[in-house]
Amino acid sequence: MIGAIIAKKSVKAALEALNRRDVKSFMKSWAEDAVWMYPGNLSISGSFRGKRAVGEWFENLMRQFPQLKFTVRSVSVSNMFDLAGNNTAAAYWDVALTNKDGHHLEYSGVTTLTIKKGKVAEGCDFLFAVDEHVSRGWGE
Repeated sequence: MIGAIIAKKSVKAALEALNRRDVKSFMKSWAEDAVWMYPGNLSISGSFRGKRAVGEWFENLMRQFPQLKFTVRSVSVSNMFDLAGNNTAAAYWDVALTNKDGHHLEYSGVTTLTIKKGKVAEGCDFLFAVDEHVSRGWGE
């Protein structure tokens, strides 16, 4: 149960780091060979391999959306008794964003994280929004 508490607090802290626009702190928990996957058919969609590429993706998010606020609804973990730092977490969240052109959007999503040896090995977003809504926010 201690492992679940630690994982849940870590996920919430990571989203709070994004709210503070602190990508450097956010990236501390990612493995060097991590993979980030973002859905859709946008120029920012796809798989990004390596901690540097993942960090660049989140820096791009900050540039595109000067205002953003994640609100965590819930965090779940697959192994409540993990003490080795190997787990899968799912965070259900809402986000309010304003892009650099002043377009405001809000939607919800789930991020799944595969954690190995205490570091995020893989992250993947699932969005509850229509493509046109999200693509307009990204300026496409």
